[in-house]
Amino acid sequence: MFLTKLLDKRRFRSVHKGENVAICHSAEIAHQENVYVGSGTYINGGQIVAGENSKIVIGENCLISYNVHIRTTTHKYEDKNILIKDQGHREADIIIGNDVWIGFGAQIMPGVKIGDGAVIGAGSIVTKDVEAYKVVAGVPAKVIKERK
Repeated sequence: MFLTKLLDKRRFRSVHKGENVAICHSAEIAHQENVYVGSGTYINGGQIVAGENSKIVIGENCLISYNVHIRTTTHKYEDKNILIKDQGHREADIIIGNDVWIGFGAQIMPGVKIGDGAVIGAGSIVTKDVEAYKVVAGVPAKVIKERK
């Protein structure tokens, strides 16, 4: 009953989902056709924004907390002679392994790969790949320990 209330099947019908996936009704998912969620994963309210030409892959049995922001696009800004708003965007896939826990308010930036069993601390901004079973936290996120 609880999971049935959380999963709005009509709203998230274009997301590629495995078995027993729960997505909170307050989650926002853009370009759902480019989002893949593995079996047993729970996504609380937050933003999952895939680009038109990039994908987000979330593994099995993951826990994604409230206000998590996962986005495959970002502004280009390198050329100082062109306004940032006129430089366009770049896109890069985000791959999240199995059994990953992403804490409240974390942000996962474009192009990041998170290994199986990793833990992302609340409020962290992940700008680089995270190895399997590492626990990261901070801005930018750094390894603080390893799961045994």
